[in-house]
Amino acid sequence: MKKLLKTSLAATALGLMFASASFGADMDPKLNALLPEKIKTAGEIVVGTEPQTPPYDFYGEDNKTIIGLERELRDAMGERLGVKFTDKPAQFASIIPGIQAGRFDMGMSAFGDFAEREKILDVINYMLEGTSIIVLEGNPKGIKKLADSCGKRAGAVQGSIPLQLLDKQKTLCPADKPLEVMQFPSNDQIKIALQSGRVDLSMDTTGVAAYSLQHQPAGSRKLELVTGAQYAVGYQAMLVAKQSTQLREALAATMQAMIDDGSYGKIFDKWGLGENKLEKVTINDAARFADYMKLDE
Repeated sequence: MKKLLKTSLAATALGLMFASASFGADMDPKLNALLPEKIKTAGEIVVGTEPQTPPYDFYGEDNKTIIGLERELRDAMGERLGVKFTDKPAQFASIIPGIQAGRFDMGMSAFGDFAEREKILDVINYMLEGTSIIVLEGNPKGIKKLADSCGKRAGAVQGSIPLQLLDKQKTLCPADKPLEVMQFPSNDQIKIALQSGRVDLSMDTTGVAAYSLQHQPAGSRKLELVTGAQYAVGYQAMLVAKQSTQLREALAATMQAMIDDGSYGKIFDKWGLGENKLEKVTINDAARFADYMKLDE
């Protein structure tokens, strides 16, 4: 009996040794311990993301591999947590319902933090961002601020902050100059609509728009960012279900550890987004930007 017990204990110890080794040298046991048992057992965190938002999440040259700043942050978090972040591409508007339904453990796709979102999800803030206006090169419609969109046609991604901004502006336009707001499943489709003249303007996350417009394909009708007008300046965040408190705390602690050790900053600087960095991760902190949805004076 004692021999069997010793054999069993030895096997258990060996199994733990191999399991620990499989996490890699960068795994932090304290951070790993914060994860829920379900995720530690699965060895992965399933992420809902729309890979159409460069420089945050987008497909590489093979049109299969997701790359970008957020993808690199997930890779770095995975090394410290000892689990893999598995991306599940999805349309932007379907990610929050997917988190609520349990299809995704979290969402990370250039999401903003605002009070209404905090009512249904927990929001882990890890950077700052804003929203800007995009028009055809040369700005033929003379759109310099959101108030200039009255009498025009605008496009935005379903379920996005730009859509909320445009819908709010729509209520402020006079009856003789209505703003027509059109919804699209992805930013790629909006670009086509802008280039074809189907819409006169769109709105997108500033960092996403700036990167995308710097990498426009040759031969296409060019688009440009309207400078001097930025809206919805606030946090960019990771989203988890309200009941996922352990995962929330693990993600927040891991991102903060990366800020503290400098690895976070290196990733931001690599992607030209150093100005968007934070020194402290916060949770459900939309109140800091109470005028998040403020429009033109």
